[in-house]
Amino acid sequence: MIRIGCILALCAAPALASEAGKSDFVYVSDLAAQGFEPFATSSTGGATFGMQKGADLYLCFIADNMTDSAIRQQALVAELNGENPDRTVPNIPVACVLTQ
Repeated sequence: MIRIGCILALCAAPALASEAGKSDFVYVSDLAAQGFEPFATSSTGGATFGMQKGADLYLCFIADNMTDSAIRQQALVAELNGENPDRTVPNIPVACVLTQ
């Protein structure tokens, strides 16, 4: 019975988490230029990897679209087949979001 009382007391306590703030996303190239270093993450939340500098942590996500992806794929396949005169392809945007 004491266990049930403890559980009910914990459920009634106010949440300790603060509200999430807001900030602009940053491209990974900008973070790298500022001296941030990559770190591995799990796939939880869909992040590809993270960037860290001191206490600042960003989670990074591929922000691509199907059209640009198809252009890159066509260029790479053509290159493998020896048929690609133009090697210019759209960059892969990687956007990073500040964690708190």
